[in-house]
Amino acid sequence: MVRISTAKPLLVWVLAWGTAAACAVPLAAETRAAPSRPGATTHFTGAENVSAAAFGARFGLKAETSETGKILVLKNAWHTVQLESDTRECTVDGQRVFLGEAVRTRRGELQLNRIDAERLLAPILSPGTGEECVPGLKIIALDPGHGGKDAGKSNERYGINEKTLTLDTALRLKKLLEAAGHQVVLTRPDDRQLAPDKVTDLQCRAEIANRAHADLFISLHYNSVAVRPETVTGVEVFTMTPQSQFSTGDNGRDDGQVKLANPGNASDHWNTLLGYFLHRQMLRDLQVSDRGLKRARWAVLRLVECPAILIESGYLSNDAEARKIATPAYRQKIAEAIADGIAAYANALEGVRRQRAAVKR
Repeated sequence: MVRISTAKPLLVWVLAWGTAAACAVPLAAETRAAPSRPGATTHFTGAENVSAAAFGARFGLKAETSETGKILVLKNAWHTVQLESDTRECTVDGQRVFLGEAVRTRRGELQLNRIDAERLLAPILSPGTGEECVPGLKIIALDPGHGGKDAGKSNERYGINEKTLTLDTALRLKKLLEAAGHQVVLTRPDDRQLAPDKVTDLQCRAEIANRAHADLFISLHYNSVAVRPETVTGVEVFTMTPQSQFSTGDNGRDDGQVKLANPGNASDHWNTLLGYFLHRQMLRDLQVSDRGLKRARWAVLRLVECPAILIESGYLSNDAEARKIATPAYRQKIAEAIADGIAAYANALEGVRRQRAAVKR
């Protein structure tokens, strides 16, 4: 049997346990308007569509259509976007990305939902476009998923569970980020729940980040499937679903949140950019299956007031992948891949700042 090993370094937890305990009172943030930091939310109607070719031309991407007319490739020297009619899945620079709405063929051309164009593709093609402020990147909140009685996913064969793995990964990542000059906040420093019930526990995680004025929030998880687990491996990254769109797994089902502007929607642009770089770097560094850049309204993504992502770093239901995850060396590799992704995101933010400074001269 393979067991995971976890070190117990000295921790400096930025927020005391008393702060988390105060979160036991349910938050009213579920329906409040999105805050102004770092940018205002622009409202679109879910039915609006734009010409995919014309959209690409805005960013200098040339359009090439397949003989069948069902596939459109938008390409320039830096980016390649491949769209296909009647599906929500596309690729951006070779990475799987899931749109909020399927691409449609209308009047002989492929069309994108406007929210997908402006909130998903535009931030990748031209970071900062349309955004008044560029977020900082000093304080980073790390959220090790689950804890206490909530063990999360598990693999009985190797004696591992998600709550232990996420905490170990967070501690490894914390060291790397602090060495790079960041201040790190942990939503939990050890094996504990933040509240007696799941709903309040998740609210507390976002509230800890908000009270620390975090510039970035990363929720760490490991996944599992029940059907054909031997075939499912890899990494998937989730960002907050934009207002007026359905999440990747909703398939048109209204979850009661679709029309709401949640706090997390204020960072739609930067969420996408963050997700893109973290997704890309983890695929490059870990050389694993690409499960996609996806959208979800998980509580921590809805309620946090800074750019945020949730990472599923592998599948415990797959014995081969679980065996790797059980080793300290592989979890260190995961932490390093995430740190590299954050560094790439930081470089993109700095590039936007330099570009704006040059314009002002």
